[in-house]
Amino acid sequence: MWIVFGWDKEQKVLGEVATAYCYDCRRDSEWFVSRESEWVTFSAIRVFRFICKHRLHCGGCTAVFPLTASEFKQIDHHMKRHDSINGTDLHAGLATRIETEQLASKTPLQLKFI
Repeated sequence: MWIVFGWDKEQKVLGEVATAYCYDCRRDSEWFVSRESEWVTFSAIRVFRFICKHRLHCGGCTAVFPLTASEFKQIDHHMKRHDSINGTDLHAGLATRIETEQLASKTPLQLKFI
């Protein structure tokens, strides 16, 4: 009998959470939350999930931001009761974070153009 030990990655889009401006694709875009899981496998059967990461990504380009566990819990809690986080304090915080992280690597000339 052969037992093969390995691992498997799975990425699943959990849903659209907000609309915010993306400075990479330069338009208002839908932002989605996804979950990336890594599993220990035995003979191609998933046995134990040892990593679970949540990310926020733009629907129009490849911009991706990791979410902390507390950010994901807040988003998940709000999304269970509402369609989106648009117009909430959580949305304003994520929009500010997106802007800060996307503009951090830009030169002064690029910022002037934007």
